[in-house]
Amino acid sequence: MGFVFWGIIAALIAVIVSSVELLTRYQARSIPEIFLSWYYLCFAVLNAFLCFVVYLLLPSIGRVTTNVDLLSAPDQLPARAIAAGLGYLVVARLSIIDLTIRGGTYGFGFDGIYQAVAQYLLGHHNKSVRRKLREDFGQVYNGGEDDPVVFLGTVRMLITQLPDSEKPETEDQVGLALRDEPPPGELCLGLYFLIRDLTSDSEDAANEIERKREEIRRDSRSADELKNGLSWLYKP
Repeated sequence: MGFVFWGIIAALIAVIVSSVELLTRYQARSIPEIFLSWYYLCFAVLNAFLCFVVYLLLPSIGRVTTNVDLLSAPDQLPARAIAAGLGYLVVARLSIIDLTIRGGTYGFGFDGIYQAVAQYLLGHHNKSVRRKLREDFGQVYNGGEDDPVVFLGTVRMLITQLPDSEKPETEDQVGLALRDEPPPGELCLGLYFLIRDLTSDSEDAANEIERKREEIRRDSRSADELKNGLSWLYKP
């Protein structure tokens, strides 16, 4: 029973470690947006399965440890679980089987299969995250004449709240969104992605956009200033 329990602990460690990469990749996304996905679930199961296989085989892989008896002992199962949970990807890159063909030795392990499946799942996970962003965008973009001004104004306002060290990079991203004079819908979508990077979630982004929309309605001068940067959309 203890063997299975510590195997589950190893798998949980592996899932947590692999999920840190997604937290780093999608820093501006909320926890539900990152992890409430079938693709993420499959990715987690993949890592848990590979980790459990390594947990089973660890005492038999001589190149991983010089003391096989230690990791085989029942009272050392916690150490074995931690070693598998934290090092399963390193172990997976080792050749489990060595085949000698025409005088050459070729090693085969889990890494090639793992990388192919993991990249497939993460690629589709990224597409699902972006699809959800486009759906959220549809809730705040109404195709009105003032939308480009509202979205640009929201980004400009959020940039003022950033630390000075982060402002130049974000300004460059705004410049990329404006480059090539995109049509209103495409422009607003690009600006919305930036807004989401600068807010905590879709609700926060929607509130900031609506706040800027109301401000522009009350003060036409701020709208005129923003239109100067969108001359291809608002011609005199």
